[in-house]
Amino acid sequence: MASVGIRDLKTHASDIVERAEAGEAFLVTRRGKPVAVVLPFTVDAEDLILAHAPQFIRLRKEGRADLRKGKTVDWKTLKAKGRELNSDR
Repeated sequence: MASVGIRDLKTHASDIVERAEAGEAFLVTRRGKPVAVVLPFTVDAEDLILAHAPQFIRLRKEGRADLRKGKTVDWKTLKAKGRELNSDR
């Protein structure tokens, strides 16, 4: 993984993003200390971003709480809800 200082990132953002699109990853540093990462966007990156999204975290907690209370949904209902959500797109 290449390392890039935050100043260089500001100056060369377009180039770094193009290189990331091509598959390269960058460790962003401030005063020599790692502060961020620039990664190519992949399904894995999408999963990582989603896992840290506040709305997803809240929904996951609610789902686990429902499970503890015994609140579940049968497969047929879940499948129908998925179709309904996909038809809204």
